[in-house]
Amino acid sequence: MRQAVGFGRGFLAPFGAFGLLLRTPRSWPLSLVPPALFGLLEVLFVVFAWHYVRPWVLGAVSSASWVEWLHFELLQRLVPEAASIGAVVVAAWLGWRVAGPVAVMISAPALERLVGVAEADLRAPERPALGFVTELGCGVRSMLLGVALTLPLELALTLLEVFFPPVAPLTTPLKFILGALGVAWGLFDYPLTLRGMPARERFAFMLKHLSVVLGFGVAFALLFLVPCFGTLMLPVGVVAATQLYWAIERQ
Repeated sequence: MRQAVGFGRGFLAPFGAFGLLLRTPRSWPLSLVPPALFGLLEVLFVVFAWHYVRPWVLGAVSSASWVEWLHFELLQRLVPEAASIGAVVVAAWLGWRVAGPVAVMISAPALERLVGVAEADLRAPERPALGFVTELGCGVRSMLLGVALTLPLELALTLLEVFFPPVAPLTTPLKFILGALGVAWGLFDYPLTLRGMPARERFAFMLKHLSVVLGFGVAFALLFLVPCFGTLMLPVGVVAATQLYWAIERQ
């Protein structure tokens, strides 16, 4: 008997997708694209901060008049050095925050080829190939639309917590659910957009199959809480979304 496509199937989707990637060697280079781009962007941020930001901060602090008020010569050397290294750490943190979304967007062509790997394994009907620029645009639109749908609601709930703290036990799980739905939207967007489904129909699809979408989103939202898993597990998420989409269609 065919397994029902519901919350549990959505929550367990990462396992099936991971298994497909493991047994498909041609998907391995594609799966490495998001983490490789993330690592490269982070290294560029750190190198830039070390070679340009650090000397500037070191010079600015060393020449500040208040440094002369320090009574010990050792402190007069250590304080500027500590400030310059602190600036590098801050730049590295900012790079970490920026590199993730940027890596996701420019990885879109590789991720959409992973959709093709999953569709071939499922013997799904062929679809017309998209150009590189179109694929890149799909990745950008997916991220921006997901943020536009969930961020205002999450900000509203956060403000409600600030001005009325007793509601926090209610708003905290609501924010997690919204985040999970945002993650699900971003991952499902790849197979749905490649099939030519416009935004309104994609939104209707997610509402119609809310149970499986929510289970899927909760699973990946929990995985994405682990540092670096946002990019490492992205290929798994795209393949899992493709497998779930066709499981729903064939049901």
